[in-house]
Amino acid sequence: MKNKAFHHSALASAGVSVCRAICFSWFMVHFSLIGATTPRLVVGIVVDQLRSDYVEKFSYLYGEDGLKRLWSEGTVFVNGSFDFISPDRSSATATVYAGTEPCYHGIIGNRYLERKSLKVKACIDDAAFRGIHTAETTSPSGILVTTLADELKIATGGRSTVFSIAPERDMAVLAGGHAADAAVWLEDVNAYWASSSFYAGIPSWVDLYNRRTNSAYDFTSLKWTPYYPQSSYRDLSDETAKDFCHTFSTKSVRRYKTSAIINDEVTQLAKTCVISSPMGRDERPDLLCVGYYAGVYDHQAETYAPLELRDIYCRLDRNIADLIHTVEQYVGLDNVLFFITSTGYNDVHQPAVGAYNMPTGEVRMERCTALLNLYLGAIYGSGNWVEASFRNQIYLNHALVESLQLKLRDVQERCSEFLGQMSGVTRVYTSTELMEGDSSPAVRNSFNQGRSGDILLEIAPGWSLVDERWGETSWSSRALVPVPVVFFGNGIAAEKSTDPVSVNSIASTVATILKLNTPNGCAAKPLF
Repeated sequence: MKNKAFHHSALASAGVSVCRAICFSWFMVHFSLIGATTPRLVVGIVVDQLRSDYVEKFSYLYGEDGLKRLWSEGTVFVNGSFDFISPDRSSATATVYAGTEPCYHGIIGNRYLERKSLKVKACIDDAAFRGIHTAETTSPSGILVTTLADELKIATGGRSTVFSIAPERDMAVLAGGHAADAAVWLEDVNAYWASSSFYAGIPSWVDLYNRRTNSAYDFTSLKWTPYYPQSSYRDLSDETAKDFCHTFSTKSVRRYKTSAIINDEVTQLAKTCVISSPMGRDERPDLLCVGYYAGVYDHQAETYAPLELRDIYCRLDRNIADLIHTVEQYVGLDNVLFFITSTGYNDVHQPAVGAYNMPTGEVRMERCTALLNLYLGAIYGSGNWVEASFRNQIYLNHALVESLQLKLRDVQERCSEFLGQMSGVTRVYTSTELMEGDSSPAVRNSFNQGRSGDILLEIAPGWSLVDERWGETSWSSRALVPVPVVFFGNGIAAEKSTDPVSVNSIASTVATILKLNTPNGCAAKPLF
């Protein structure tokens, strides 16, 4: 027995030694990814609606020095995802840089209904700060936690430089955080690169760029045509690969921002920033945030513009290669850490369900709220029980509930019972159950107590949600959008993983490499 016990003890010790050896080897391999020195520059690239599967599907259109280089020389996770439901451009960008979900960072969507005024506002609207080259008033005050940029500024006593460039206002501002030196975006009215008085001022290199004339980036002279001959897009038939030529004016800036050549302009401005600013020139790390677009042209269904979509990926590859080359030339690849990811969603469009007898229908919010108001009036007495609704969220009249000494929980349960019987509604969530954790984590993570409604409707896949008051229609889908998470440069090893990873881990990984505190809402572990 004694020998047997000794034998088991020896095996256990050997097992521990093997585990320690494996862990030590793993640590040494991944420590080498970080490199011996802290990077002087971090370039964060968030591509709106980029998909891992599309990156690989369209790879025959790429050169060797852009996306292919990232995929072959970087650490690549192809199955990234967000830990909350229904990400959009704003909530996803905030999550990438804050490393946490809307329940903490407060950005529940591009727009939300402000409870105090019962008006819909953009998540970065702020009347306290005037616009520069724009009438829009903007600040990052809507972010309720620190971001990667904020922690970098704190760690260096404000001496690090942080610039953020994106086609859209929300992407630029949310990436830059509270402490950026500047965040700039393309204004929808005049096609100028705009900013806010929240920042110290618009950089001189942006002003010079805005005054450009008779150049390849003169907005009104731009034409978008296929990068390659039509026959090069070999995964399309001749019938679907229709040639195109798109032109733009100041009346079509929003459409321009969904074209492939918006990424050309973002790249040109980002290169100007690297060349003209002191970023990456000293030992203190700096941060350049770049936003790109990879959705379908004009937010249409993919079947509407299949050649345009492939051309967007093709040109995005060229833009990333161009940016990498410039950064490599002026800062040195060993001194730079790139990370690239996506916003994790795609514009959803109603398929041609009529011809195939697919289940579908409409959930109309005005009808829902009117019927709910009548139902609550029949139970508790007439009154304005529903104050407002926006998209799939309903806001109850708290003052009326309190004046009648009712419990909000009880009223919400009545609402849930009633709305749950409506066609096209899969499930109803109440703010009370979400705050208490009595629902799925992904739904809980998407809810913010100060900004979300009292009632949230989950719409059945294939059904549309019609918000008549605010003029919006959206289609419900639970289809997976695979999110790439890529790290490149600064000693990063070539490695590809299909393991699921959380986008939250980007901020903690970069913070670890920079030897910073993680953002104060980020509990995710670093990926290496």
